Amino acid sequence: MRSMEFSGRTVDEAIFHGLQEMGVTIDQVDIITVQSESKGIFGFGARNAIVRLVERETPVVPDFTAINEERREERQERRERRDRKDDRRGGRGERSERRREQPREEREAAPVEEIPYSKELAEEMDSAKFLQELLNKMKVNGTVSAFENEEGIKLKIDSDTDGLLIGRRGETLDALQYIVSLYENRDRKENGYRRISIDTEGYRSRREETLRRLARRNALKVAKTGRSFAMEPMNPYERRVIHSALQGFRGVATHSEGEEPNRRVIITPEE
Repeated sequence: MRSMEFSGRTVDEAIFHGLQEMGVTIDQVDIITVQSESKGIFGFGARNAIVRLVERETPVVPDFTAINEERREERQERRERRDRKDDRRGGRGERSERRREQPREEREAAPVEEIPYSKELAEEMDSAKFLQELLNKMKVNGTVSAFENEEGIKLKIDSDTDGLLIGRRGETLDALQYIVSLYENRDRKENGYRRISIDTEGYRSRREETLRRLARRNALKVAKTGRSFAMEPMNPYERRVIHSALQGFRGVATHSEGEEPNRRVIITPEE
């Protein structure tokens, strides 16, 4: 189990340095603040922050890829057999009727949302300017644009890094998002938490759409069979996408179980 100390001008900066050097995400370590930063008096007595990152033991998680692929093939085979049987019976109208009975969200996937990002807004927004400063320190040639609504702040990085800012399964992007979230909410105890989302190369949009499709497909299965379904472990951001996608989905409910980083969404039949 690795345990390493890192320093920075602030606790957040020290955490960010540690995550980058250890090659882990925030949910894979325990964070211990060894020393908080201090500006001193008239420049005297100033000191950097020091944190210790202790890597957590990660249980082995089963690979569900082969299982899910086998289930997809079985469903496809059942559909083909049913269609052939309906064709012999002249049941074309029956299939159409069954299709109309399905909720619209079960039949169609929502289109990817086009977000009107703005570079001008980013130049006025503290969190966007902080992200730009992080990119500069990382020596990444990129520009930040922003969008804000009642749900929170969305930031987009335009660069030519070819996936460098995304990392394995979005880990680097998650680390950046976590650090910027800490910065944005550092003084918001009275004003309430402000959610931050960071995207680059359309990764978040593609991942969210994949998760929504997967959620609807599994929810339909739960509604038909009456049996609960456990999704693969996901980070808090991705779990929110699943919960949101199935909110109001007829016949199912969702909740999360387990400890990080193996916490997952459970889809259950609605009572």
